[in-house]
Amino acid sequence: MLLIFLSTVVIVPLILAASFRISKIINLYDYPDKVRKLHIKPVLLIGGIFFQFVLTFYFCLLFYFSSIEKFEPIVNFNSNYFVLLGIISISFLIGIIDDKKNIKPFIKLILIFFLYFLSLNFVDTIFVIKKLSFYFNLNIHLYSYSIFFTSICLIIILNAINMADGVNSLSSSIFFIWIFFLNLMLPSGDFFFIINILLMLCLIIFGILNYQSKCFLGDSGCYVLVTYTSFLTIYAYNINLDSFYSYLNIESIFLLFMIPGLDMIRLFITRIFKKKNPFSPDNNHLHHLLLYKYGNLKTLIIYDLLIFIPWLVYIFFISLLPYLILSVLIIYIYLISLKYKNEKN
Repeated sequence: MLLIFLSTVVIVPLILAASFRISKIINLYDYPDKVRKLHIKPVLLIGGIFFQFVLTFYFCLLFYFSSIEKFEPIVNFNSNYFVLLGIISISFLIGIIDDKKNIKPFIKLILIFFLYFLSLNFVDTIFVIKKLSFYFNLNIHLYSYSIFFTSICLIIILNAINMADGVNSLSSSIFFIWIFFLNLMLPSGDFFFIINILLMLCLIIFGILNYQSKCFLGDSGCYVLVTYTSFLTIYAYNINLDSFYSYLNIESIFLLFMIPGLDMIRLFITRIFKKKNPFSPDNNHLHHLLLYKYGNLKTLIIYDLLIFIPWLVYIFFISLLPYLILSVLIIYIYLISLKYKNEKN
């Protein structure tokens, strides 16, 4: 275990340097357009390459140590993890093509939906939502609809976080918070528990570079991280279903993903009412409204605290879950209303 964490000191900088190099070779840049992309000069989109390489390396490293007889197994490694890595890798390739060619949003979502739908037939049901367990002791079994429903949920999360990616370090900080809380729901010897710690360290490193506009996450990075985090969420949810005192239910997961989800719903409704394509980009996202009013750093703090604080309170006061959801909703509406007040003034 110690050897794995020590390897991070050497391996992660090497992967980071290789990611910059590869991105330059394949000309993977994000170019400013003075409309939505306001950075001064082209910035390398290394996020997908970096996190894909990180996950691939540590998946293989844990497999290696778990398969050598002279070592005591660190984790119970099984074929599901390689299937998951395959899903992440294909998502990464779709993201790379999107970063280079700008695939139409609807076509992109259809491609990824079928990727998820087909892949879920080859993994253990621990990665499939079989039952909806609610806070108020209501359970709904999905039966034959479980794979379709799971695929829809994965696509919704992907689209929500992809729409939240527009301010330096925001996406990486959101992923860090999500993974941090989900990791608290896992046993310390679990495969994902170890991967999560390593991934959070990488998110901190990438977030610092991203904040300085030295690199961007890109669609490829977003797809890698959201695919991993989505399957991690389902995995953590399922292993906690039978726990006597489970923190993970439909409402608590909704609370964790609430802010990007609410913003996606609002933007879709607003665009439809304006007779626009719901997938068309604009500067009306919550992070844009906060950015124009408070700047990059305060935007990060406000947005991240809206995700972090409610779930932190929930962990200590589980009975407050309904009130926490209502509170976040009220704060979100208030922040959005500031835009319309400013426009009237």
